[in-house]
Amino acid sequence: MASFFVKFLVLVTIAIQALWLHAQPVEGFDIERPKKFEDKKIGFENTFKKRFALPRRFFQNTTSHYNYFYNANEKVKSIIEKATLTQKDSFDKLLPYYTYNLASTKTQTTDIDSVMQKATAGILTHDLRSNWVDNFYLLIGKAYLLKQAYDSAAMTFNYINYAYGPRTKDKDRELTGTKVSNPSGATAFSIATNEKVKITKKLLERPPSRNEAFVLLVRTYIEAEDYGSAAGLIQTLQNDPFFPKRLHNDLDELTGYMYYKQLIYDSAAHYVVKAFTISENKNDKARRQFLAAQLYALAGNNVQATLYYAKSVQNTLDPVMDVYARLYAIRLNKATDTKIIDNNLAALLKMARKDAYTEYRDIIYYFAAQMELERNEPITAKQYLLKSASLAGNNITQKNKTYLTLATLAYNNKQYISASNYYDSLQLSDPSLTNLEDLQSRKELLKLLVNYEDIIHTEDSLQTVAKLPLTERVEYLKKILKQLRKAQGLSDDPNFGSASAFNNNNNSSTAVDIFAVNNGEWYFNNNSLKSRGYTEFKRQWGNRPNVDGWRLAASISNSASNAKRNSAMQPQLAQANSKKTVKELTLDALAANLPLTDSLLRASNDTIASTLYLAGALYQFQLNNTTEAINTYLTITSKYSNHKVIAKTYHNLYLVYSKLGDSANAQKIRKVLADKYPAQLPQATTSATLNASATAAYNQVYDVFLQGKFSEAKTLKMQADSLYGNNKWSQQLGYIESVYYIKNRQDSLANISLTQTININATTPLAAKALKLQDVLSRRSTIEAELTNLQVTRQTDTLIPNAIVTKPTVIQPAITPTKGPTATTTKVKDSVKATPKLIPTGAPKFIYKKDTLSEQYVAIVLYKVDNTFTTEARNAFIIYNRSQPRSHAIDVVNLDIDTKLLLMDNFTTPADAYSYIQTTRAKATTDIVPWLKPDKYSFIQLTQENLKLLQVSKNVANYTEFLQYSYPNMQW
Repeated sequence: MASFFVKFLVLVTIAIQALWLHAQPVEGFDIERPKKFEDKKIGFENTFKKRFALPRRFFQNTTSHYNYFYNANEKVKSIIEKATLTQKDSFDKLLPYYTYNLASTKTQTTDIDSVMQKATAGILTHDLRSNWVDNFYLLIGKAYLLKQAYDSAAMTFNYINYAYGPRTKDKDRELTGTKVSNPSGATAFSIATNEKVKITKKLLERPPSRNEAFVLLVRTYIEAEDYGSAAGLIQTLQNDPFFPKRLHNDLDELTGYMYYKQLIYDSAAHYVVKAFTISENKNDKARRQFLAAQLYALAGNNVQATLYYAKSVQNTLDPVMDVYARLYAIRLNKATDTKIIDNNLAALLKMARKDAYTEYRDIIYYFAAQMELERNEPITAKQYLLKSASLAGNNITQKNKTYLTLATLAYNNKQYISASNYYDSLQLSDPSLTNLEDLQSRKELLKLLVNYEDIIHTEDSLQTVAKLPLTERVEYLKKILKQLRKAQGLSDDPNFGSASAFNNNNNSSTAVDIFAVNNGEWYFNNNSLKSRGYTEFKRQWGNRPNVDGWRLAASISNSASNAKRNSAMQPQLAQANSKKTVKELTLDALAANLPLTDSLLRASNDTIASTLYLAGALYQFQLNNTTEAINTYLTITSKYSNHKVIAKTYHNLYLVYSKLGDSANAQKIRKVLADKYPAQLPQATTSATLNASATAAYNQVYDVFLQGKFSEAKTLKMQADSLYGNNKWSQQLGYIESVYYIKNRQDSLANISLTQTININATTPLAAKALKLQDVLSRRSTIEAELTNLQVTRQTDTLIPNAIVTKPTVIQPAITPTKGPTATTTKVKDSVKATPKLIPTGAPKFIYKKDTLSEQYVAIVLYKVDNTFTTEARNAFIIYNRSQPRSHAIDVVNLDIDTKLLLMDNFTTPADAYSYIQTTRAKATTDIVPWLKPDKYSFIQLTQENLKLLQVSKNVANYTEFLQYSYPNMQW
């Protein structure tokens, strides 16, 4: 009975609700019908043919809601939930703004198409006066947004704005954006739908979707990086008296997202805090608080950052977030006062001792190491890092961070063998690792250097053993042999095998021939012989696997390596035998590796000298360690002066001294080369004597550098430098290399490269630029701190669109509508693809139009220049423009993969633009970008319309032909 009563109440409530439902204003449209449905009526076609009475209203609203809208809306929630599950937050870096990524939702094409089909069917199969039509359109717009089809999403949301906008009593549209009075009595523009209706209607009807469409339109603009449109709409809605309070927090969240995307951290943090109330649960609120703390920290507001880290700790259910929030809060409280740093470290170590943080001790010790590094205590930092590495467990990302820090420390201290071991411990499959190309290159270089060191040490060890007196040498080898055989599980008889290399009167008995024929009977047919042979084999050789000879040799070599690690008493020979292949574990086999004859000693010395030369070249050209390079080369000249690499050694030694500006030593080495090895004298450094092969070699290095292939370029440069020494290219390449180092925050290497660039010729404009760059680099931390702590005055709840637009609207490419199964598909004329008027009859047919009345733009076209050097070129032209009577804004436009435009505005006529080009082109090669070859860039002049067309055609050569034809008296 109770159940029946409940059902009765529900039916009565729905019936009452249906009485309050009013028909939504709708737009009619035509669709193409398949032949078999030509005579059938679809639901929406009865919209204007049947009265929308209570029974029909009730049926249409109920089926629209529960058969279509509910399912499609649940599918949207499912898409977002799946994307959220695929995104794992990394608290060691700035959190993503949202818990899901649109790149992840985009991959769920089947589910998105299902939403579109369900929503479209909900519209077409029901009366258009249903209360759910606007909600279906909103779902279609959301689906496009989740699909990253921003143009189609914007069209859908704008359609909702248009179709469901305010109307008069006669159902005519009112003009959107009219002035209305707000509660304070002041007038303001309003575009929102007024939701302040009667309480009964408010309780029984869903809020209009039009206001939500505005919010989603803001999100669409931000995702499409159209920040000007987003800012304008946000400002309008914030000041709109009719914009509902229920959506203000959503608008604040999007305002924070816009600032987040533009790296305006203080404003982003402010709006993240304002939007806390829309948190789904306590843990979601903790995540928002953690993000706000990170943004405040980036803005230099450590007080607010510490406050929100503490609030995050109070609310979070995620132990990892808890640990990082505590660690960051401690780390923010840093100062030069030793007591404060010690107190912070003590707090960290106290955390490490608590059982609650057992699983996170690796992170805690890593942070402790970072704090020690900040106060320049690398030895203590290394101890904490080693603890972190030992406790890392299955946390690959954290383990990689620890080993990478250890490797960097060792590398910077020129402890290359340790650095190589740490780099080998990295798991390169970890997606959190960046600059993998450089990382792999450094790892391979160090591995090569370690191999060289091993070869040299092995040969030195073998020579040391060979110099021992005979008796000591035999005893030494017996001990080693005993260790090796024991490690292999063989007989521990140290006299096994002959020792003819030490004792010609070898009295060892003749080995038993286990395959000897007995009474003419074949061995394998005699079970007694087979049994005895098996026993004898096992006694002498142990349990050896049935493997090929090369596998056996490798196995024995590995056993020797194991013996090396376990033998502290005999390090030299143990290490030597780990590098030499031993055919069998006998005294003869061990002795075979020793350089006991003159020919073997010469071969060993040849190996050492050649390897030393390779190591020296690696120090010199790739590790940029001139001290080690000089020491290595001097070792060759003092100990191996008759070796075949001696001439090349003097050549490289001369290059090192010249590079360091040590003219005295450079002249000494040059005299040796002139007297003994004239063929190795470096070529003259003037352009007149630089031969064609050198020019071709350095052209290749230059092009590869500018394309961003730094590892390949450095290898090619090393090869070219070893052949040609310093030349006209050295200064340009040195500057380019320093820019690369600065980008990767390798400031010490950048400083060395800049010093060398200046020393080559301090009178050139490029040396002056290098000097300025070096000065800025020396103050990098101070400048960055000042920029971080810069206080920006912001009016509360007010946006200034012009202040946040980061790129001119003229460079926005036209958006082509994305096709999709929506009932609102409309055709939009694409202004970019429209054919403009061609230039005079009989002229060559260009798609571009000569326009002398519109505003003109100048673009510097860069060909195959990496983003690092594109930014450097942009900065150079910005500095140059500031020195001109009239400044010009400048931005980067990517035309295609290989071509970029540095676009400048504020030119009134073609002659004005061309005058700037003529003046600037003359100064570019000497003063503005002297490190760029003239064939890497060119100048063009264009209008807004021609820029759009050029972005479509991507053919700069064709556009240059158009300029030459249109302006024949100008040189392009």
